[in-house]
Amino acid sequence: MKSGAIFLMRHGETEMNRAERLQGQIDCELNEAGEEEARRAAARLKKAGISFARIYSSPLKRALRTAQIVADGAEVIVEPLVTEMHFGSYEGMPYSEIDEKMWAFIHSPEEVPPPAGVESIMSLTDRTGKFLRGLIADESTGNILVTTHGIALRSMLWNLCGETERSRVWGMPIENCIIYRIDVTGGIVTGFRRADELSEKNDRDTSKVF
Repeated sequence: MKSGAIFLMRHGETEMNRAERLQGQIDCELNEAGEEEARRAAARLKKAGISFARIYSSPLKRALRTAQIVADGAEVIVEPLVTEMHFGSYEGMPYSEIDEKMWAFIHSPEEVPPPAGVESIMSLTDRTGKFLRGLIADESTGNILVTTHGIALRSMLWNLCGETERSRVWGMPIENCIIYRIDVTGGIVTGFRRADELSEKNDRDTSKVF
């Protein structure tokens, strides 16, 4: 990007979030609360005077619907590279039933190997990093929105961190409709931060570890 910012946004709430179940690539719809979260996010972005030259979304319905609400009729480009990590046989499982091996992997994926059938962190960071690097290197100007998922969003931030900071990324809370801002000038990232002034505040969200 010659100039502009990339906004990374997690989708709004789903019934599986509310039921405290691991979603992964299960294709859930937003629930009523999730729709409202996305509408509030859209209003905050508009109030802040932030518009988007391009909007990308994971193909999963919860992320795509979130993007469509913010886009308000503008085109949303579906991007498979930013879909959520695949959790294999753990998808749909209540948090209370996740075993120690999976918990250990989720919180320390660089050190703990994934259980059988679960996507590796190398696979996730490679695909989301490829997409993010493409946006940064693009010659266009203007802001970009990317709607995605909890661990996929963390993996994009991981690609921006120095080696000593990377392990902290996996434990960061990523609530529904949280927004991170990445500033880019001349194809170089000049800074990134959690945009608290744009992000949803939801103390009821128990899915933040995912």
